[in-house]
Amino acid sequence: MNTATRVVFNTVVLYIKIIVTTLISLVSVPLILKALGADDYGLFNLVLGVIAMLAFLNASLAISTQRFMSVAIGYRSSEKLNVIFNTALVLHLLMGLLLVAVFEICGFFVFDYFLNINPERIPAAKTIYQYVVFAMFFGIISVPYSALMNAKENMLAFCVVAVIDSVLKLLLALSLFFYENDRLVFYGAGIAFISIFNVIVNRLYVKKRYKEISFSHKRYFDSVTFKKMFGFAGWNTFGSVASLGRNQGVAVIMNLFLGTAINAAYGIANQVNGVLVNISATCTKSINPQLMQSEGMGDRARLRKISYTLSKISIIIMAFFAVPLIIEMPYIIKLWIKDVPAYTVIFCQLVLVVSMLQQYSNGLMSAIQAVGKIGRYQLTMGLLLLLNVPICYVLMRAGYPPYACIICFILIEIICLIARITFAQRLVGMAKLLFTGKVILPTLSTIMISSVLPLVIRLCMPESFIRLTIVCLLYMLIFVFSLWIVALDKTEKQFAKNLFVIFKQKFKKAH
Repeated sequence: MNTATRVVFNTVVLYIKIIVTTLISLVSVPLILKALGADDYGLFNLVLGVIAMLAFLNASLAISTQRFMSVAIGYRSSEKLNVIFNTALVLHLLMGLLLVAVFEICGFFVFDYFLNINPERIPAAKTIYQYVVFAMFFGIISVPYSALMNAKENMLAFCVVAVIDSVLKLLLALSLFFYENDRLVFYGAGIAFISIFNVIVNRLYVKKRYKEISFSHKRYFDSVTFKKMFGFAGWNTFGSVASLGRNQGVAVIMNLFLGTAINAAYGIANQVNGVLVNISATCTKSINPQLMQSEGMGDRARLRKISYTLSKISIIIMAFFAVPLIIEMPYIIKLWIKDVPAYTVIFCQLVLVVSMLQQYSNGLMSAIQAVGKIGRYQLTMGLLLLLNVPICYVLMRAGYPPYACIICFILIEIICLIARITFAQRLVGMAKLLFTGKVILPTLSTIMISSVLPLVIRLCMPESFIRLTIVCLLYMLIFVFSLWIVALDKTEKQFAKNLFVIFKQKFKKAH
């Protein structure tokens, strides 16, 4: 399969996955909220919500492993690939055990001294916390398998596993209505066992599909490679834990001041955000292996070019869906959820703004990951992200509304973007002005141009499904038009035309 055909095939498969998993997620959230109730759903997002953040941790670890695998593929060395894969298995087993120990130690103090939970629900909270730790361990040890599939650009297998995972979680949500005992504990147990299922499926598939990969730690384990991967993954883990600490730390602080009800609103916002981030990440997933392989081939110019493209595509996809949702969020939330917890709408709107800002960094982060010199970078980013926690505490203590914490997210994310551009310039040779001119200004202009008329309509028309439809369609039409005129350069336009021709030819052959 040549590169163009592979891009088309992967794109089609990824879009199918996006549609299926997004629909399932949208159906699952109101079901879980109804089955658990606002307080238990808030408790779920406070404790079990770590799983959503652990998805980010696993993605970060997968990028670390994929980086080494993609570089080996760039070298065209199956021996090196085997060494990296088997070393990664050992590394992630040890990292999983280490994180389990850390979380178990923290668990002794968190529930009795920090969280504002109804005393009657503390036993249930402690039980589901154990399930979280259980799921975390199996999620971490499955990373080398998913990283190998990504490095091999095997998006079909990745999508099938993701769809199965979503279907199982939907079935679990439905089963809550037939379970008469503690539904929260039951749901936590179900999530944990789904994580075990994912590990088994990934291992069996890799073993059957990639015959060139040998599961032999004695033969292929290499201590030098282990040290390199441990250092790389260790810093990535620090960065991921900092992001986890920011999100869950702020959740804990809001819980201390306002109880579990506020965590329900925060949890819904993260669910909405997770769906859109998943769409953007899935659409750009096929680009990352090419970027990593560029470093293996020693082609920094190609790496920088792909990095610009990755950042631009990430924000384009996110903004295409997020902006109309932000504009019409009050009405969408009413349609979606019957009993809306306080602050849900403003939380959803602000969290989506944070995510849009993060999309600008996707290409920068991947380029820095590909080069591999990430220690100082991850330390800087981690400390910046963790600043949100003490600032949030000060804001809540001073009597500010809880959404002030999310506004703080936005301001610090802007600082993080500036810092990432600076690191990319130093490590990869990426020019600040070129990145600003090729990525930030054209996409930001497109978003602003596309938002004006939909905002006017929202202000002039009464709230209704007709207004929602007009706002969304109008925004998307103006966005596509202004994107072509303002944001895309000649090379990107030609690439889009070529993809359209390939899609058209494939469609004709299929019929």
